[in-house]
Amino acid sequence: MKPERARVRNYKSIDDTGWVEIDDLTCLIGKNESGKTVLMEALTRLNPAQGESSFTPYEDYPRRRWSEYKDRHDDNPDPVVSVEFALDREERSLLDEHGGRAPNGTVVVTKDYANDRHWDIEVDESTAAAADQIGEEVLAPELPAFQYVGEYSSLDASIDLDAFAERVETGERTASDRVFESLLSVADLSVDSLRQEDWRETLTDLEAASSEVTSAVTDYWSQADDVVVRLRGVDGESRTVEVRVENPHHGVTVEFDQRSQGFRWFFSTFCTLFALRDADEEVVLLLDEPGLHLHPKAKREFLSFLDEEIAADGTVMYSTHSPFMIDLDRAHRTKMIHKDPETGSTVLSDPDDADAYTRFPLQNVFELGVMETMVSRSQLLLVEDGTTYEYLYNVSDLLEDTDAPVLDRGWTVLPIGTLENTATVRSVFDTGEREVAIVHDGTELGGSPPPGDVTVVGIGSHALVDGDATIEDVLSESFYLELVNRTYAGEFSAASGAPDRVTSAGLADVASTGPIVDRLDRYFAEHGIADGSFERSRPATYLQRHRGEFADEVDMDTRKAFGSLARELNRTLGHFDGDRKTGFFESLFGG
Repeated sequence: MKPERARVRNYKSIDDTGWVEIDDLTCLIGKNESGKTVLMEALTRLNPAQGESSFTPYEDYPRRRWSEYKDRHDDNPDPVVSVEFALDREERSLLDEHGGRAPNGTVVVTKDYANDRHWDIEVDESTAAAADQIGEEVLAPELPAFQYVGEYSSLDASIDLDAFAERVETGERTASDRVFESLLSVADLSVDSLRQEDWRETLTDLEAASSEVTSAVTDYWSQADDVVVRLRGVDGESRTVEVRVENPHHGVTVEFDQRSQGFRWFFSTFCTLFALRDADEEVVLLLDEPGLHLHPKAKREFLSFLDEEIAADGTVMYSTHSPFMIDLDRAHRTKMIHKDPETGSTVLSDPDDADAYTRFPLQNVFELGVMETMVSRSQLLLVEDGTTYEYLYNVSDLLEDTDAPVLDRGWTVLPIGTLENTATVRSVFDTGEREVAIVHDGTELGGSPPPGDVTVVGIGSHALVDGDATIEDVLSESFYLELVNRTYAGEFSAASGAPDRVTSAGLADVASTGPIVDRLDRYFAEHGIADGSFERSRPATYLQRHRGEFADEVDMDTRKAFGSLARELNRTLGHFDGDRKTGFFESLFGG
């Protein structure tokens, strides 16, 4: 029985998730406390691999609706979790033999607050048994177990076997004990096998299991350095297994707890997941924030492991906040959990229905893809902010059909915050010599100087204003003010006693010289427009979205000043050594 869809209702923060499609590898994203863990907890209780299986109404039912539910609970218990399963041929045949049918090849199993399971099965008229009876007797043995994993503990460096066996018998397992049990399971060993007199043979089996897990770790974690986990038996007052990590290249071993937390987590978690994958019964894995503390690259490698080794043999659902744990090829299937104060937690498939905070990790997935494309294929033109980036591209596009120079499409413009990050960016993206230029505000570059082979271009040399000129100052004043007036039309109308638009004369009355964004900031404060604050990023965004409206607004002064800046930047590009590469801008628009 393979899960196809799931639905959770009336459970803690959840009123009704609606039906949620389940893939081999299903990713859940959402804010903290949005309901990701709650959803997986409810699914687990349909048929848990271990632990508590029952729902307790006074603990689990949504608090805000408890008063209207408690009086009808005994006679009409509400449903909690429903899962639709696809049946294979053998399961459908078995169902038919007992007088039941699944016309679409699927059955829905629901568990309610009476902790009864209900089976949505068609029953032959000649069959005396009810649908639920047939389901429990025929299909329940085929029902996959649901295993929730919310804690990811590391194996201890030393395991006292007698003490371990005693804790297992008394049900007082530690977190490390559970990992060691998983390693026993991978080795196909029982706890009783540790009590055998010839325990060295058992140790050999354990060694082989640890080698299998180590092999997977080194395959999927590039930081592993071909290390090998070794288990060493120690005789004494009690029999002890020491876990050590060997580096064959250096011929040394260290205790397991001397390795990095990331490596210990990787190895221990692989033990747990391998054991669950190889279990005799089919298991649906529900992983809450796996790899939370891993390096971003290690997160990607762990996701590959989940996909290729675990989800290939079963069903995995996991939650994350990290874009590095979201598969780009499956991004369209990512489930977003959103919690509303009135309606509780719901599962959204359409990003349009989610708030920006919920969408953020998914947005990051595509942004990272764009960034990797940008920096890998062209010479970099570094700027401080996204506003400069937007004007360089959008004004170039407006001037494309004129005789004015525009930014060469061989450039990839990259905002890097402060230009003092230049050396860091070069190192991170492994750029060669003379493949990076920077464009900065004003005429003099402040702060630490960039590396000597980086070309520096100042905006101030191309703008007819005094002071620390910005990219807006290579646009004519009339063109830029028209852009500002359209951007802030609503705020101008709402400002009591303020002009309905800003003019050159009106701006000069407040501030006659200096960079235009500084002058506009003083103008907005003087007239109480937009709470007295001018945001220079807003006109840039408006131009990006309404570029076609300004094709006839670009005047000769803008062509000359912007063209002068573009010409200098393009001369720099032409002087770079080596073959010309394709810029990100060119990859988007052709050339």
